[in-house]
Amino acid sequence: MDEKETGIAHLLRFPARLDAVPGAMAFAAMALTQAGLAPGIVARAELILEELLRNSILHGYGGQADDGTHAVWVGVRGQVLCYADAAPPFNPLTEGPPAPDPTLPVEQLAVGGLGLLLIRQLGSAVAYTYSGGHNRIEITLQ
Repeated sequence: MDEKETGIAHLLRFPARLDAVPGAMAFAAMALTQAGLAPGIVARAELILEELLRNSILHGYGGQADDGTHAVWVGVRGQVLCYADAAPPFNPLTEGPPAPDPTLPVEQLAVGGLGLLLIRQLGSAVAYTYSGGHNRIEITLQ
């Protein structure tokens, strides 16, 4: 994937491995800071990005990503954090476990779903598409 395909000037490819997560997050934080976003908004973006990366690596690629053949793409376009992977289609806006019930005590909460809730709610707008074999998520940050 490149700028021609995505329209994103600041787009980097990272190996879909857990040891690449800090580098991808540092790149996004730097690009968002350069775009003029406040530190608190950048911190929210980092939380969202970490969740997206871990979900791609551990679930989308089925934990097989550490073999070095899979990748993720992270980009920034102004106030928009852009993310893509080539895992099977998965729309985090409509799929996955239901959001945890905040009225239940912690010990009664089901495992899973909290990360998807973060992805859905920490941005001011979230859009998902699946095109050309890639999941693409764009999160507007304000």
